[in-house]
Amino acid sequence: MRDEIFPEYGSPNLQRYEDGAVEWKILFSPEFSGHVFTSSEIMMDTVVTNTIGLVNLLELRLGLHYDEVSAQERMALYYDAVSKYMEAHPKNVMAESFKTSGLTTAKAMLGWRDELRSADWDFDGTSISSRLSVLIGVEEYFRKKDGCDMAGRLHIVTDQVAMQKLDCSHMTCLLACDKDWLKPNVRELLNALERQGAKLELIPQAPVSDSNLCRVREMIFEGRQGKITLDENDSSLLIYQFNDERQAAQYLAYEQMDDVDLWINADNKQMDNWLLLMNKAMTGSITSDCTPQLTQLFVMGLGLFASPLNVNTLIEWLNMPLHPLDSFFRSHLAEAIVQEGGYRNDVCRNLVKDYVDGKFVYLDEQQKALSIEEQQEIREKGREQRQKKVDVFLPPLQASDEIDTEKVRLFVSQLASWSRQRAHLMDDGKQNLQWIEQLTSVAGMCDALHILLSTISSPVIDYQTIDSWMSGIYEKGSFTNAVAEKGCRMVVDSPSKIASVAQNTVWMGVDGDDAMAGECAFLYPSEKLQLTQERYIRAWDESMQNRYHQFMSLMPLWMTEKQLILVVCLSRAGEATLKHPLMVRLEQQVSNLDKFIRTPKIDEEKLLDVKIVDREEAAAEIQFDHASKLQWPDHLSPTSIATLTEYPLDFLMERMLNITAEGKAQMADVKTIQGNVAHAVIEALFAPRQGKAYATPKEIAERLKEYDAVYNELVEAKGAILQLAENKLTEKLLHEQLRSCLDSLLEILKDNELKVTGCERYVEMNMKLGLPKALDENGNPKASDMLGFIDMTLEDRDGHPVVFDFKWTTWAKGYQNKLEQNRSVQLELYRKMLGQTKKDEVKRVAYFLMPEARLYSKEDFKGRYCTQIKSSDDSNIVEQLRQGVIYRKKQLDGGLLEMMGPYDELSYVNDTEDMGLYPLLKDDETGGKKANFFSQYGLFLTKMQDL
Repeated sequence: MRDEIFPEYGSPNLQRYEDGAVEWKILFSPEFSGHVFTSSEIMMDTVVTNTIGLVNLLELRLGLHYDEVSAQERMALYYDAVSKYMEAHPKNVMAESFKTSGLTTAKAMLGWRDELRSADWDFDGTSISSRLSVLIGVEEYFRKKDGCDMAGRLHIVTDQVAMQKLDCSHMTCLLACDKDWLKPNVRELLNALERQGAKLELIPQAPVSDSNLCRVREMIFEGRQGKITLDENDSSLLIYQFNDERQAAQYLAYEQMDDVDLWINADNKQMDNWLLLMNKAMTGSITSDCTPQLTQLFVMGLGLFASPLNVNTLIEWLNMPLHPLDSFFRSHLAEAIVQEGGYRNDVCRNLVKDYVDGKFVYLDEQQKALSIEEQQEIREKGREQRQKKVDVFLPPLQASDEIDTEKVRLFVSQLASWSRQRAHLMDDGKQNLQWIEQLTSVAGMCDALHILLSTISSPVIDYQTIDSWMSGIYEKGSFTNAVAEKGCRMVVDSPSKIASVAQNTVWMGVDGDDAMAGECAFLYPSEKLQLTQERYIRAWDESMQNRYHQFMSLMPLWMTEKQLILVVCLSRAGEATLKHPLMVRLEQQVSNLDKFIRTPKIDEEKLLDVKIVDREEAAAEIQFDHASKLQWPDHLSPTSIATLTEYPLDFLMERMLNITAEGKAQMADVKTIQGNVAHAVIEALFAPRQGKAYATPKEIAERLKEYDAVYNELVEAKGAILQLAENKLTEKLLHEQLRSCLDSLLEILKDNELKVTGCERYVEMNMKLGLPKALDENGNPKASDMLGFIDMTLEDRDGHPVVFDFKWTTWAKGYQNKLEQNRSVQLELYRKMLGQTKKDEVKRVAYFLMPEARLYSKEDFKGRYCTQIKSSDDSNIVEQLRQGVIYRKKQLDGGLLEMMGPYDELSYVNDTEDMGLYPLLKDDETGGKKANFFSQYGLFLTKMQDL
């Protein structure tokens, strides 16, 4: 990088004179930033630079140095200065605006200030207008911290070049345009260099010829009037017209066009995407007006200070690709939050404690061979550092309505430090360029907020203030989308970034109005007139400014020798485009322009034919290979038994192959969360306490006085997404409905003389399913191959066990049908399992449906909230399910998987009666088996032509 900016260092190609001086060239234009097109002959004795680069270069030679202040830091410093001015002068024209939207107003004022400084304003003219008086007043506070701005540095360099009599006799400055067209202060610097011996010349332009391109060039720049007719046999100027930018990028990426040595494309992202798809070298592009993933560390981290805590933000924060916390721990914590439904619960607390204690520290094989005490010493080493990370980068495990200002300061300080350190440790490879760019941006945003926080003297801060500042600092920007690859096309993002003659040029995006706002356009005409007349500013002459912008915007006409292709799109993003001024001139003055307009399309003969697969209907069963590699679990639950028996594809995909639609970072839907909260509240209020064997209705009635406190605590722990603004109405409704359900449930207990013996009660049983044997702590095979958790177990007045299963659903009819058709799998399996555990037959089982608050059962329960369902089938479905599991396991082990297809073609259906299998339901409309309404795998069961 040093060699690129300061060519006298490290280059073997420099021409040195006897006095040791170096002959070198400067290709200069205020527009030359980023990537600029130069000829292949340009070596290290040449610098391509803009105004800032030229100032930096001369400062080095003059021995001048200034600390750079980032844009975000300057904005924060200016906000601080405005705040102090407003405090000292509360009655001013900008006061109300600053009070309403402080940071936004300060940013606008800083923009005005910098534009005026660029016009050499020295903060004179207090009587011109009230808003300029405010800028002058703020400057007294700002200049002390901002140091020397670019306008000041430009003046100092200009003065020093003249005063120190800097020898510039070996310097040639090649200008992109006439010196007289440039801004006054830039022109003054060039004049100073010229007085010290520097040679000022224009960059060589394309030679004059009798081609169409030259004729158009003369017509445009010499201001010729009247129409011209171009030679139809001359293709030096062509217009490629496309319907939209997608067609343009696809065609131009597909075509080789190896003879083109310069591409001009302001938005090259889509072109790079097509080049990537076509396995061609990407040219390098940026994504404009975007907020890349890693830059969101700033806004997500600050979002954790909000109350109530946004659990979705926390999950996204934990799943960032780069993070101050260890990735293994973050993954487990995010998964726990998803499974539990919240962050402030015992599971997450224990995970955080385990992390601090070092249980997530990775030990290599050599360390694992050490004694337990030595391993513990290794884990203890980073304990203090891990505790600091948890305190800074995780929200507290106890909710608080107040935000400690010092904690916010510590967070932004630590995040900035980590971002810089992480970026520094990365190598400069292209795969890391985007990360480094984004990390640097995060650090800058944190620095800016740290400065803003210094204006707060109170120990607590309101989140609205943080959010307002954060919104002002965190803005969309332009970030690297792809890095240029070896052998790629030469692309610049602006027609003004051309420093050498190109033989053939493709200019994309020749549409839209390219008019630019004039200097200090925000000024009122009266303000600008008085500033100019009183010589407070050196205004850029409007005629020169217009010449400059017109010339630079049409550089491809001047700098292309053989062929220039203008690419025009009729629409962008679905909207018709405006015509570019160049196209307007061509249409007005070229009589046969239509002869040079092409509408190119990719030759269809070059495209590959895609074979269409048309599967007319889904197969009833399919055969698959490598069935021996399937890993069966050592136990099943009542839910998984039902799934395996009825829908083996769902079981295979979800339980064995772990292919699911939900990621580990995806919270359950609101309806499921409502059910989780309801289960947790019931357990907290109805379960036996203090080691008692049961809880009576009288005890439970007394506990219901705690409902609000228990509910709020468990919403925080199990249903955090209900606290989000978009779910507030749902949460309020849940609070009311659940309370009504608990009152109904208590009345059911009283009416039937039931007492609660447990909630979420663990039960197990050996069904002899043929699954692999699980081992206990002593290495002995376990007997049980089915386990489950019963929502509520009870006893009646005679001491006989009873089972309740809770469901939060609006589909009461579905559960009624299960009971009526003897297909309530969970209840029947729980009946059997609890019966074996209690050594007593469970005579009554029931669904308690919420928010309907009604109990449904095949058995008799008393009370107004109970409904008995008569079943026409009294088959032993537990044995049918056992046989069904054994049958399905044999099928899958043999590589046979049941799909959909005609009902009568299913092997399982044909064997159901003979083998005593759990029967499948038939869908009379489709003729197949009844589909799983909750399946995530319908894609595999659908006709291909219907997709």
